[in-house]
Amino acid sequence: MSTQPTQDAERAMLEAAAWKIRLNAAPHDETAQAECATWRAQDPGHERAWRRMERAWAATGQLSPAMRPHDRPATIRPPVAGITARARPLRVAAGCMLALAASLLAFATPDLMLRLQADYYTKTGETRTVSLPDGTTVTLAGHSAIAVHYAGQERRVTLLGGEAFFNVVHDAQRGFAVRAGNVTTRDIGTAFDVQMAGPHVSVAVREGIVSIARRSDPALRLTAGQQWTVDQQTGQARRGTIDPEDVGAWRSGQLVLNDVRLSEAVDVLARYYPGTIVTHGLEHDTITVGGVYDLHHPKEALEALCALHGGRLVSLPAGFTLVLADPKTP
Repeated sequence: MSTQPTQDAERAMLEAAAWKIRLNAAPHDETAQAECATWRAQDPGHERAWRRMERAWAATGQLSPAMRPHDRPATIRPPVAGITARARPLRVAAGCMLALAASLLAFATPDLMLRLQADYYTKTGETRTVSLPDGTTVTLAGHSAIAVHYAGQERRVTLLGGEAFFNVVHDAQRGFAVRAGNVTTRDIGTAFDVQMAGPHVSVAVREGIVSIARRSDPALRLTAGQQWTVDQQTGQARRGTIDPEDVGAWRSGQLVLNDVRLSEAVDVLARYYPGTIVTHGLEHDTITVGGVYDLHHPKEALEALCALHGGRLVSLPAGFTLVLADPKTP
């Protein structure tokens, strides 16, 4: 399948962001207005991108002073075709605006779809424990959702998003399985944690044994104190160890990170953050982070995470926080 339509739409959104920032900075510049009108008329995709950007801009207000182009890392330089030389200093701001707009436009619908599919759902910062019909308990982390399927000899739970800790009542006649993305974890009498963070699915065992299957790959077993993570986009997987007491530590307000990428850590912390976190430049990060962070104070936790492991925070309107990659980090 060709990715060209998606690439064209992304490029149009980036150009629309650059135009919006330029016109906002010089609202009486008739030349800029005419050039923008010409750009919008060049392609129906340009006009669609412009209207989406206008809606996003109206929803969030103007960029804060902290977003001035000369204050940003030099690594954010998205190419903007068709923009005149006078607009070049605004490319950095356009890149940040694009990330914000994309998050705004994508935020509401997926969250609504998640709620519609879920049997149990938690809001940001909320932790909830539910009992299933067989006595199995599931604790949902902040902004998480599950769907429950109990029928005949099948006990199945789908993790739709976020993270959940399972304390399973074993039943030899009815297996218990948790599906997260393309990963299926089967209980063999245990307590375990399953997490989805970006493209990554992680399973960690506190007690007992689980069996993990992914597509046609051979099944593998994890015992107490073992964890396994897979990138569903690349297929790369890694297996490691963890203190069993740290599995599900978030239930008591502690975020325990053990050799995870900075982008994953930010995704997890976002489930407890009072606002919306937007990232830029972390997509291909190779930084691995660790440590224990207090989920009762998520803002301070995010600041500490970025300060210790690279990254920069920028406050945006409407409760948005932009996390930028450290320009010094390879």
